[in-house]
Amino acid sequence: MPSRNFSLRLSLFNAVLFLGSGIQLPFLPLWLQGRGLGDAEVAFVVAMMSAVRILGIPLGTALADLTQRRRAVIIACAFGAAAAYLAMSAMAGFWPILLTGMLAAALLAPVVPLTEAMAVEGSAQYGLDYGRIRMWASLSFLSGSLGAGALLEFIPVSWVIMLIATAQGLGALTTLQLPGDATPRSQKAETIRLKPFLGLVSTASFVVFLLAAGLGQASHGFLYAFGSVYFEHLGYSKFVIGLLWAASVLAEVTMFAFSNRFYRALGSVRLIMLGTGIATLRWTITALAPPLGLLFAVQTLHAASFGLTHLGTMHYIRERVPAGMRNTAQGLYSVLSSGILLSSTMWASGSLYGALGGGAFYVMAAIAAMACGLGFVLRGLSPRAAAVAAA
Repeated sequence: MPSRNFSLRLSLFNAVLFLGSGIQLPFLPLWLQGRGLGDAEVAFVVAMMSAVRILGIPLGTALADLTQRRRAVIIACAFGAAAAYLAMSAMAGFWPILLTGMLAAALLAPVVPLTEAMAVEGSAQYGLDYGRIRMWASLSFLSGSLGAGALLEFIPVSWVIMLIATAQGLGALTTLQLPGDATPRSQKAETIRLKPFLGLVSTASFVVFLLAAGLGQASHGFLYAFGSVYFEHLGYSKFVIGLLWAASVLAEVTMFAFSNRFYRALGSVRLIMLGTGIATLRWTITALAPPLGLLFAVQTLHAASFGLTHLGTMHYIRERVPAGMRNTAQGLYSVLSSGILLSSTMWASGSLYGALGGGAFYVMAAIAAMACGLGFVLRGLSPRAAAVAAA
């Protein structure tokens, strides 16, 4: 397959990948309230839709490695998730909504890590810039959020779930044009063995890597859960708050557009070190309630705190994990990072904000500093050359 063809296919998929998430994150709670759920029930549904990723991701990614049919697993999960969201639109009452929501989230969960693995491997194979593919996912999230917000000025909030289902259905349709699996089927017998994988992921360097990258991303939990509340407390309007979020996403997109330059200059481990180090600075300044101009500048550091850390993470897995195990390794990282650590910091954010207010960002800074310190440990454990040749 020509490199341009691969890039266009993955970019198209990423361009719709997070449309649904961009609608769901800010607006699903409003739909749940409109369905008559109380505050505690809304919080529980949202929390369980996040927590179920702990099961959905490893099951989907392991299935992709066991069968060596990654594309087929992505297609099945994407269409299943779209159908579940459509079914959720017809549900009423706490338990039906909770169960269908958890099913939708569990089916959708493996899609992102599997397509991330596909994009990183293909970019290395064809000499492409992975970040220029990944940036379309960030733009799709921003488009979903802004587009839904604009539509909800004219349509009732009861339409939110149909907007999510439509976006997920569009995403499912674009999975049909994803490139085929590149790993030869002859590798199947080797990849289904559990012992080599456990031996790889239990090494000191891989454990430290998981903790460094996972804690770095988990330090964003308070921002995701209570960032808008904190900004509003500082006296900023909803329009300005929207601009602050947009500034972070646009900075991230800009970084991804030139990501190969960062990777060639720094390598995977130093990217994680730099990203988590800048995250420490970002949360410390944010906790100080800076003036608006400085706050905008701090928000653009998302390009490093999230972007560089993510970029280093994806390349580290590609460098050090054999091809037949990468889907499962990607799933393991996603479970720890977004399924356990990030969910934990988000769930703790309510208590932290109640006790510390904006000072809760100091806690996030401490988590990011811990991740940066682990990055230095990882640098000592990981030689410059990849420990396992990329197959």
